[in-house]
Amino acid sequence: MTNEITHDYRAAVEILNSLKGVQAPKAMTALDESFDQCRRWRRRLEASTARNWNAAAKDATDRLRGALDVLRMRSAHVIDDLNRLAKPRLEPTVTSVYREIEALRGEFKSVTIDRVKQRLTVQTSSISLEYVELGSFEICLNWKFIKESSPYEVIAVEPNCPSSNDSVTHPHVQGETLCEGEGSDAIRRSLDEGRIYDFFCIVDHVLRNYNPDSAYVQIEDWNGVSCKSCGDNVDRDEVVGCCKCETELCPDCSTSCESCVDRFCNECISSCEGCGDDVCQTCLKSCDDCGNSFCNACLFEGTCDDCITKQNEASEEECGEVKQTVAAVHTVRDGKASVPA
Repeated sequence: MTNEITHDYRAAVEILNSLKGVQAPKAMTALDESFDQCRRWRRRLEASTARNWNAAAKDATDRLRGALDVLRMRSAHVIDDLNRLAKPRLEPTVTSVYREIEALRGEFKSVTIDRVKQRLTVQTSSISLEYVELGSFEICLNWKFIKESSPYEVIAVEPNCPSSNDSVTHPHVQGETLCEGEGSDAIRRSLDEGRIYDFFCIVDHVLRNYNPDSAYVQIEDWNGVSCKSCGDNVDRDEVVGCCKCETELCPDCSTSCESCVDRFCNECISSCEGCGDDVCQTCLKSCDDCGNSFCNACLFEGTCDDCITKQNEASEEECGEVKQTVAAVHTVRDGKASVPA
């Protein structure tokens, strides 16, 4: 017990030494990432709209709206960070930091201090968001970099990653980095003031809450992907992408083209005017006469059956008229040649 107290006290001294000095402005990497996401989804929206891919355009609109909201939130955090640099803060002491460490031992199931690596690690209890079990996480504070923008890591003990992205272990954790959301200001302030206990509790609280607007992967898509047509969740292996607009669909909401056998969404497939089969817009051809759309099987040398029938009927009528004319001519000639008795 005495060794543990001594160990914790020395760690408190080292943490306090790392807190001394002028705090540097927080890096704006997250802000740059948000700019890139907004630009990417804007380009996707413009391309989808130009091609009249309505389903893809709707999806891009939703994604862009979410990316813009994250950009707005992160911009507000940067402003708060810049304002906070000019504000006075509580000055921690060795005793206060030591008491913070001791409070952690009563709050978390596991607290580990590695003075060689300058790391203070706690392990949370198991975390569940809605119907998804994410397990417990290790929150690792590297006090050597405590004044930097993100001096800690969030590591899943037994990762339960979504099927779509194995680098995400939590809706708000990608790699080992937490998207702090509205907790950003409180997290930074607690570290600035040496309130180590508050820091770990705030991060734990962020991990136990879900914000769909800032999630790397939506919780409803954790074990699959949401069909853009019906909204049902489908396993990643069963997802069908529209061959034209790339919209992700469940098997029931995709339709196979009878000509090329590729699968399409409802907006990218049509029906043959002749047989009524489902045919993609690439495989549909226009009849040279009537201009209606048909599959290859319903066209003969570029003409549909109805138009061929009409052409044949017209030809038969012309032939009939010719025969009647010829017969009339023969009758007249015979009359002229007859001699009365």
